[in-house]
Amino acid sequence: MLSLLLIFILLNFLYPLDTQRLYKPKSTLIYDRNHQLITVKLSSDEYLRIPLEEDEITANIKHIVLGYEDQYFEQHFGVNPLAIIRALWFNLSNQHKIGASTITMQVARMMHHKPRTLGQKLIEIFQALQLELNYSKDEILALYLNNAPYGGNIEGFASASFRYFNLPPSSLSVSQIAYLTTIPKNPNHNRPKAKRDINSIKNRLLDRLYSLELLSTQQYQQAKEETINAKIEALPNKIPHLANYINQEGKVYTTIDIALHNKVQTLVNSQVQALKKFGIHNGAAIVIDNKTMKVLAYVGSQDFHDKKYGGENDGLQALISPGSTLKPFIYARALEQGLITPLKKLYDVPLFIDGYKPTNYSKEYLGEVTATEALQYSLNIPAVELDRLLQKESLYELLKEMNIRSLTKTKAYYGSALSLGGWGLPLKNSAELFAMLANGGVYQTSSYLLDNNHSSQKVLSHEATYLISNILANAPRKEFSSSWEFVKNMPKVAFKTGTSAHAKDMLTMGYTPEYTVGVWFGNFSGKASNSFNNTYATGLQSASPTLFKIFKLLGQQSWFKRPKTITKQSICQDAIQVGKCEKVVTDDVVKNIKLKTPCSAMRAEVLSYLIENQTIDSIAKLSEHRCYNEWTNYKPLITNPIHNKVYTYNRLLPNVLKKTKLQCYSFEANSTIYWLIDNNAPIVSKSGEVMFHYLDPTKHHISCLDEGAKQRTIHIFNKEL
Repeated sequence: MLSLLLIFILLNFLYPLDTQRLYKPKSTLIYDRNHQLITVKLSSDEYLRIPLEEDEITANIKHIVLGYEDQYFEQHFGVNPLAIIRALWFNLSNQHKIGASTITMQVARMMHHKPRTLGQKLIEIFQALQLELNYSKDEILALYLNNAPYGGNIEGFASASFRYFNLPPSSLSVSQIAYLTTIPKNPNHNRPKAKRDINSIKNRLLDRLYSLELLSTQQYQQAKEETINAKIEALPNKIPHLANYINQEGKVYTTIDIALHNKVQTLVNSQVQALKKFGIHNGAAIVIDNKTMKVLAYVGSQDFHDKKYGGENDGLQALISPGSTLKPFIYARALEQGLITPLKKLYDVPLFIDGYKPTNYSKEYLGEVTATEALQYSLNIPAVELDRLLQKESLYELLKEMNIRSLTKTKAYYGSALSLGGWGLPLKNSAELFAMLANGGVYQTSSYLLDNNHSSQKVLSHEATYLISNILANAPRKEFSSSWEFVKNMPKVAFKTGTSAHAKDMLTMGYTPEYTVGVWFGNFSGKASNSFNNTYATGLQSASPTLFKIFKLLGQQSWFKRPKTITKQSICQDAIQVGKCEKVVTDDVVKNIKLKTPCSAMRAEVLSYLIENQTIDSIAKLSEHRCYNEWTNYKPLITNPIHNKVYTYNRLLPNVLKKTKLQCYSFEANSTIYWLIDNNAPIVSKSGEVMFHYLDPTKHHISCLDEGAKQRTIHIFNKEL
């Protein structure tokens, strides 16, 4: 006996126990914020493996499994000698074979899954002794229950309980436990299949357990009378887009409110159906709790299973044009820098930037407007101008400060188009930016994991975000007259709409102190929407109704408290004060921020606008202004034709109808200008005067020269069709 012990000790040293193979990849169980199971993902090797912890093994599970598999489990040390002798005697005298493996030996076999030879059986016996030496009985039983096969790709007792009865092990009846216990003996034969009588299988085991006095008479009778039915359903996958990003094993607790998520999903689906007449087939939405930055609803598309329109794409992560939704951040920075107050006037007049001529959605210009009106009506020119005046505090720097990943190019690469949505930004990132406005300028990324926290950074002032929030919440919306039912009785919400070029992306971002909501509609294919009854879809008409319905789901909302550092003061409302202030108004002003109007705010286009509208006769009227010398150094401004533009004409038209419009503004006291077209003789004209001149169908170099010898040159191309 001593020699056997010494041999075991030696072998145990030479061949230490390796149980790593018993700890296989686990399935992922995803729960919502209320601990409701919402998604189950197979393991990395495509098995359903739901771990069963030791404290989840109920007394009924333990008694029934041991009664069927290993009655003397608690008494033996991994091997049952009597069972081995009995099996040898039976197998020598009978055609059918029986086994003598204890549960511990079965666990040892699960580490290898090799053919059952005599040599392999001896290895199992040795490793069973090792298991008993290193693990408690409860631990060994748990290893068995987590590795036993239950048919197909189902491994583990808890996996079988969930797959076949859609129940946790703790909720199983005695009959259900008895049936599941029989499956590992012959998994493919005993597992639930069509027309298989699983009740007769469980009844045979119940008879055996009762004969061994492991069940009371009452338990036995109740279990025999109970009819069990397997309930095999598709694995739950209620957050398919989000589940794609969750790859950790075991239980994962998310911040998703599945009841809210499902309602938002329904709203998005319904709106997509309504928008199909515009050729719009996809939509997405997100809801964030501002205080915790936890994602409550994550709707990546109208239908994950919509193969025709790419429903598997994630509209919250896809790069979409933010359109005009980022303008509030430009205005917030302008408030901080003292460039504007809510009622300070700005110029909405044509703008020319190296061949780029941004226009408003309406294709019209309003002249002088307040900053509030400019933001509420989403005018493009004031936003571009303010962003230009912000210089190193512009939208680009703000986005870089927050490490927005899709902003990968230089500032020069994006140019002024950045402020109008001329780049790609995921809707999830947009929602995080608007949550920053709700959180007083504190930026944090959102999270869908319950125990995940992120660092925060102060990006905008509390005062600026408060003023912006009120501007966005009080915006007049004439377009709502046809869909008033969406906004009546709605809580006060600050929101901004956006529509990309060619109406490819339509979105609305909205927030209150409690929540931020983002909604997008468009096409994953990149195809633009089309007209219906001579109208086109916009962010306001398409996405806003869904956003308002979501806020109604969220219930009563509060509003932001006015900071004490915002006071009422008299200001000069003039966009640029020329001489005496034309209009003084009382406005909201942030303490300790000095209002300023850079000389560059009076760009050449504004000067030409003032002259054209006879606000001033000539630049000489501004001679007393502190910026006069800077303004007179402006090069002439060519407003027609447009730099780098291709002009086309019908070749059959007479030349008189093919003339090009020429207009140039000078900022010299003397209004005389000279047109220099290619190498031709100069043409004398006056500042602002319109003239027409025939140009051959080729490339042309056109210059405007003023009396101060300052010159601006553009290039155009005339083409005949």
